[in-house]
Amino acid sequence: MKNKISRKIIAGLMLTVFAFSNTMLTTALAVQDIDAASEQYGLKPNLRSYDGDSSIQLKGDVSFTTKKTPISLSLRDSDVKQVLRMFADKAGMNIIFHSSVEGNVTLDLVDVPLNSAFDMVMEISGLNYVVEGNTIVVAKAGTTDFNMSKQEMTLIPVKYIDAGTLASFLNKNIYGMKKPGFSGTDIAVTNPATNEILIFGTKNDVAIAKKVIEKFDRKPTTATFKVNHTTPAEMANMVCNLLLPATSGSASGSGGTSTGSAAGIMTGAASDDGSDDSDSGSDSSSSSGGSSSTISLNESTVACTASSSVSGSSVESLGLQNLSVSYITQLGTVSIVGGSEQQVEMIKDFIAQNDKKQPQAYLEISILELNEDGQKTFDNQWTMQSSFFSASFNRSSGLMSDPMHPMFLAGKQYQFYDYSSDVPEPKYDVTKGSGPVTIAWAINYLVENKKARVVANPRIIITNGQESVIDLTSDYIESTESEMNASGVGNFVTRTYTIGDEAGIKVGITPFISPDGYVTLNITPEYATIASQEMAQDSAGTYIAATLLQRRNLDLKNVRIKDGDTLVLGGLIQEEETKSVSKIPILGDLPIVGTAFRSTSSTKSKQEMVIMITPKIIKDSEDMASDVENL
Repeated sequence: MKNKISRKIIAGLMLTVFAFSNTMLTTALAVQDIDAASEQYGLKPNLRSYDGDSSIQLKGDVSFTTKKTPISLSLRDSDVKQVLRMFADKAGMNIIFHSSVEGNVTLDLVDVPLNSAFDMVMEISGLNYVVEGNTIVVAKAGTTDFNMSKQEMTLIPVKYIDAGTLASFLNKNIYGMKKPGFSGTDIAVTNPATNEILIFGTKNDVAIAKKVIEKFDRKPTTATFKVNHTTPAEMANMVCNLLLPATSGSASGSGGTSTGSAAGIMTGAASDDGSDDSDSGSDSSSSSGGSSSTISLNESTVACTASSSVSGSSVESLGLQNLSVSYITQLGTVSIVGGSEQQVEMIKDFIAQNDKKQPQAYLEISILELNEDGQKTFDNQWTMQSSFFSASFNRSSGLMSDPMHPMFLAGKQYQFYDYSSDVPEPKYDVTKGSGPVTIAWAINYLVENKKARVVANPRIIITNGQESVIDLTSDYIESTESEMNASGVGNFVTRTYTIGDEAGIKVGITPFISPDGYVTLNITPEYATIASQEMAQDSAGTYIAATLLQRRNLDLKNVRIKDGDTLVLGGLIQEEETKSVSKIPILGDLPIVGTAFRSTSSTKSKQEMVIMITPKIIKDSEDMASDVENL
């Protein structure tokens, strides 16, 4: 019999161990499945977890009696004083009513603890109370002539946050709400020297203040991230304008305003130079040489600050450390202060994803200007001299008589006087021609050719998405203003010159370097030459009044070139041909013979600009190692 019992016990133990082992194995497999699913679908555990209950009961601790006996009570329009007196008698307590206590109450209670029943009646009747030993003192909540709260002073230290902010929060949202068991007036003040909160109130007031301080008095979240491939100002600006508006409002350089319900606002703006203009109006320290300078080491600039406000509400927000984004240009860092752990982790991931090395390319550019000028001149010059008539013909003056020996229809000669002086004096004599009749013929035939070549061959390194400019221009006098001034010794001329700087070649290039070995370029070549200069003259001499430019500009978008190939931009040709003919009337129109009485001049100019661009993508050791791994 005993053996059978022993066998049954052993069998039962074995079944128990087997069932327990199966349960543990099933649990382990389930955990492994959950981990595998998390790894497969990218699931991550929560970054922030709360220990225990995150809520705080905003009621006074009604514990004037330790009796656990529940009560059952049914009353209709009963005087609230009599009801509270009944509760005090049940608890064996004394009770005193202020003159402000009045009103009726209707209730039906079944098995409700005495402390809870007392609290509910106080709540619906708008009353408050304080316990003094074995006596309960009751008054209307918010009674100005009865201050039951200032019974003792309690100091509560605050470690990380501003004590004044917490004191304002307690006075506005807890003590000012006139809750039973709490004071109905402002009882929280601060000691700024030690960052302490002073509570002038009851034990319930002190207890709720300690709970609130324990909940919010935490060290602010701080994080600093190193930026390697972008400037700290650019990264901070992206975090403020692209990332934070999704959770904290909108970023702007001048701040913003919000209306309606709770809203987040980003204030401030990131600047690229890392300078702080806030002290621009302050005095600078002067050196012995009379100059002033300011040295800033590791100067931090706040890019933006997220602040949350609640409008149109009777409660007040807790103005603790807001989420702020700052950067230090000298150290190349972006710092985050405040915010939640999830926000910091989000910013960390954002910086890691966007702080990427920008590809670069080595650009070889050749700019050629080909000029070709040609001129052909055939000039006939005739001269005739006689005692009665003289004349001449050439290409520049045409057919004209000699002004020194004109044809006299009456008389023989006259004198030409100079009237610029006070007493006119004879300058020269104009007389008839003399000597035999003379006819002279001269021929001037000229062929002139000029060729020129201007070459610019810059080499630059371009960065993805950043515009580079090649400026090969020179200065010139664009215009001149001349002003006549009088002084005691005479008149003098003052000239003001306006200098231009556009004459020459200027090329702007913005690249996009793709991973497949192509470079896409936006190219804006500008070529300006001096076409002509307008001259003017005054008493001081001749000067340049204005300069006219001749421009040849292009605006090319999305030109795609393979790594190592050459792009040739040609065909920018400007050709000009001019031909002029001067002839003696009638004689110059005769066939064949008229050639001797005509002068011709033809001018031909041709200009062509050619631009050749060869990009070569730069690859460092990291890029080459990555290409080998991808093979």
